[in-house]
Amino acid sequence: MSNLSLQHPASPSSRDRERGPRSRFFAFGVQIVLLLMLWAAPATARQIAPLTAPPLGERWFSIAMNGERVGFVHLSIACTEGSYLITSESSAKLQVLGFSREATARELYRLDRNLALKSFSVEQIIDKSPLKVSGTVNGKTVKVLVETKGGTSEKTFKIKGAIYPPPVVNLYPLFQGVSTGRTYKLQMLDTEAVKVKDVTFSVVGFETLNGTKAVHLRNDLYPVVDNDIWVDRSGNTLRESVRDGLILTQAESAAEARRFLLEDAVSKKDLVLDFSLVRIDREIEHQSDLKGMIIELSDLPEGIRLPEGPGQSVTVTAPGKVRMVMSAQPNQPEAPPLAPADRTRYLSATPRINADNREIITCQQEVLKGCTDQRQAATLLTRWVADHLADTVKDSHSAVEALQNKTGNCQSHARLYVSLARAAGIPSRMVAGLVYAAGKGFLYHSWAESYLDGWTAIDPTFGQIPADVTHIKLAEGDEPDEMAALAGIIGRVKATVIETR
Repeated sequence: MSNLSLQHPASPSSRDRERGPRSRFFAFGVQIVLLLMLWAAPATARQIAPLTAPPLGERWFSIAMNGERVGFVHLSIACTEGSYLITSESSAKLQVLGFSREATARELYRLDRNLALKSFSVEQIIDKSPLKVSGTVNGKTVKVLVETKGGTSEKTFKIKGAIYPPPVVNLYPLFQGVSTGRTYKLQMLDTEAVKVKDVTFSVVGFETLNGTKAVHLRNDLYPVVDNDIWVDRSGNTLRESVRDGLILTQAESAAEARRFLLEDAVSKKDLVLDFSLVRIDREIEHQSDLKGMIIELSDLPEGIRLPEGPGQSVTVTAPGKVRMVMSAQPNQPEAPPLAPADRTRYLSATPRINADNREIITCQQEVLKGCTDQRQAATLLTRWVADHLADTVKDSHSAVEALQNKTGNCQSHARLYVSLARAAGIPSRMVAGLVYAAGKGFLYHSWAESYLDGWTAIDPTFGQIPADVTHIKLAEGDEPDEMAALAGIIGRVKATVIETR
């Protein structure tokens, strides 16, 4: 700037006099423009100081392809003695050019204070094939143990310096300090391909995204197509876009993420099926003939209370662990009547349980024509719903829609049954939990309970009255707040079958 001056010479030269006032004004304007350009430069070449710590806590992300939700990521960063611990859970199902790709992963990474990888353990299911990768970083080598159905193998990679896991590559530029146009190179451990990748980042600029100041980054993680990332100044990823939004990953609230996760798990959608499946170490034989079962659930969220009955008792054996005794339900002819308030509650209509709708009332009257016994009426309605609705992964959202569409998932079956039963004067409610699926394990499921001289579990999806003993109730109700406890269980609970009779 020392070569530019706004001062006119004290005595104009002859050349100045020849140019006249218009030419002098033009020269003065050019100087002003140059100054403004210099003053504006910091706004387009801004920089921020390096981060010294990653953002701690948990974050949720949705994954969408062509605007349709196809997966999620749950990421948690915690600080431990001398290191950071990152855990990640994710699931996605993509369909491109007729090809389907399903992937579920549970990842654990231990990092040093500069985010460099120290050790890792990753369990993945890719297109139904399990892959476990674990290992440690020692100096300039990475030792990896790879476990598949085909056996176990060991690999050793030479590295040039620090290496980073996928969940923190977006943080790396912010730890170095960012400014527009700057580039960065790092080594990333690709745990799916089981190899070391060189990744290059560039800083596109500084932008505002949904009211949040963000750094716009771009990397070459995916060949041919651009991978754009927006990160806030604390290091939280806000959005990641592959090929101009074809695949879009966006931060979302925990409440919204858990709501989608719960809906998809109960609907048994492919994108969360592997993630939500509760595996056990042995098959349960003769499921429909079982008289009893003892099962232990562990890794439950702190403070959760599981409901009891019918045919189900719960004992807390340790923090986050319960033992459940399941028994086939006998008839209970001497059970006391429901309290008046409960009877009113379980006969009432709600926005989705349409017990007072004319179509629902007419339907139950036609199905139960001439029937006067409530247990027989419940049996007729259970079997009618099982036959009437084609089972799909989509929820019809209300009983009337299910009745009209003749399709729906287990929630639709349960909701339609409960509506018909209430319209017929049978106190009923929706419940949700786990049910055994032969050859798989326990899946999340919805069914119903009706008060027939005592609460009786009824499954209108499978046409069972009473429902078999592998129905493990974890929540009662149909509203989001009633199902909230279930959302906190999905993807974390483990089960061990102790005994079957």
